[in-house]
Amino acid sequence: MRLYELLFDELWRHGVRHIFGIPGDFVLNLYEALEHDGRFRLIRLSHEPAVGFAADGAARMTGGLGVCCVTYGAGGLNMINAVACAYAEESPLVVLTGGPGRAERQPDVHVHHEVKTFESQLTVYREVTAYAAILDDPHTAAAHIGRALETATKVKRPVYLEIPRDMVNATIDAAATGTSVDLAVDEGAVDEAAREIAQRLKSAENPVLIVGVEVHRFHLREQVVALAERLNAPVASSFLGRGVFPTLHPQFVGTYLGVVSPPALRETVERSDCVLLLGELVSDTSLGVSADALSRTNLLIAVARDVYVRHHRYQNVPLDKLIPRLLASSDLPRRATASGAFRDHVSAEAREGGADGEPIKVRHVIHALNDFFAGHLEVPLVSDTGDCLFAAVDVRSNEIVAPAYYATMGFAVPAALGVQVTTGRRPLVLVGDGAFQMTGPEISHAPEYRCNPVIVLFNNTRWEMLQAFFPDAGYNTTVPWPFSTLAELWGGRGFIARTPREFREALAAAWAGDTFAIIDVTLARGDVSPILRGFVRAFKARVYEAPEAG
Repeated sequence: MRLYELLFDELWRHGVRHIFGIPGDFVLNLYEALEHDGRFRLIRLSHEPAVGFAADGAARMTGGLGVCCVTYGAGGLNMINAVACAYAEESPLVVLTGGPGRAERQPDVHVHHEVKTFESQLTVYREVTAYAAILDDPHTAAAHIGRALETATKVKRPVYLEIPRDMVNATIDAAATGTSVDLAVDEGAVDEAAREIAQRLKSAENPVLIVGVEVHRFHLREQVVALAERLNAPVASSFLGRGVFPTLHPQFVGTYLGVVSPPALRETVERSDCVLLLGELVSDTSLGVSADALSRTNLLIAVARDVYVRHHRYQNVPLDKLIPRLLASSDLPRRATASGAFRDHVSAEAREGGADGEPIKVRHVIHALNDFFAGHLEVPLVSDTGDCLFAAVDVRSNEIVAPAYYATMGFAVPAALGVQVTTGRRPLVLVGDGAFQMTGPEISHAPEYRCNPVIVLFNNTRWEMLQAFFPDAGYNTTVPWPFSTLAELWGGRGFIARTPREFREALAAAWAGDTFAIIDVTLARGDVSPILRGFVRAFKARVYEAPEAG
């Protein structure tokens, strides 16, 4: 069997139907094989970072593998940031790159795109993947392919396979499958952890659940909803886990960001005598700038393979084993709560729609978006980083895809293309003008792939989130672009929204259309979302203004 045949068979078996990429000379043989095979839909973009973000968006929304195919060196290394984001946020990408042929690897002759050594790219990728290999041996290639795909599937992180160009059509030993990726499970620890958590929940007077991103990655959403309904307890999300628990569920009370959260939400979470955090470790963004109110005495943490209860640590306890065990526990309480006891805590400012003709503000955008999502429950929201991400905390969409922890700019537009190409679902996108200038032109590919996302662009002609930290800074301005005109030139529709009324009308018209659309929301400099304002204030107090240690 030829290498490409086994590779494509295995990708197909793992549910892959789309491959995102950009051709280059070291990967042309693989592209020829892709075209000859004919099973996969190839989605070509213009810049490798966007290829990675698009595949990441696809993986997050489908719950399967996102596959990228780029050339060696200039292509593969150009995609590192996107793959690093996927690693940090547990998204299973498969990175396929070309590479110099075996005969080209002479110690006294360099090839173009080579950096320090022929293995430089492999060395770099080992830092941002869970498995990385060069398929340069016919006897081990099949084993590497099998192990890489199994690792991505089980660990939910990127993997890397470099295919020398003279190996694509090489005959390989297909029977040499290698050892499987077996992740240890301590059944006794699973039982003990479930028993201790259930007992803590049973004795608690006001338990709270905080749902993190791993609940989505490990396909546990329905089970966690069942757990929440069994407990009849309020449910918050982490920042990265925004949208994992249905935001329109009656028990959902908001996204908890520590001291940044609305007062009523802080009271709900911080006065709880038992907070169960499912699927995420504590970080500066997962629970906000300060999670000090959640002490080890009232915080129970269950992440991918570990459980922490006070001073107890249970290892090799997979989340997908723990949650079913909890649901089956006879100790798990069944609470009755009066109807209407839960309130979704949106920032007070975001409840104001604004007068029709006044200058539009971020809070007006949030209010209008919540009206939109109330009538479009099925629409996924894709957000970039920046103030649009903090605004998204107050936006009540049921599903959100965003780089909330790694916080890289330029994610949203290509990720939205990946979402729609692979699922057929039309997304709404939030992006700032600075992030759009990085990868936004990829929207020009939308007509070719029959994608029609609606892009809401926060335009204040600078990197406003960065400016918020130091308001007098002079280094955050961006070059103004005619965003609405560009949309028309690229085959979509363009709108400019200067007032709340213009925004509502633009959003309705954009959604009614059958092409992609960009709504250029002209915001005043210094106007930010309520959540970002609180985040900056708390972050500066903790990081920039805190007394030096020692």
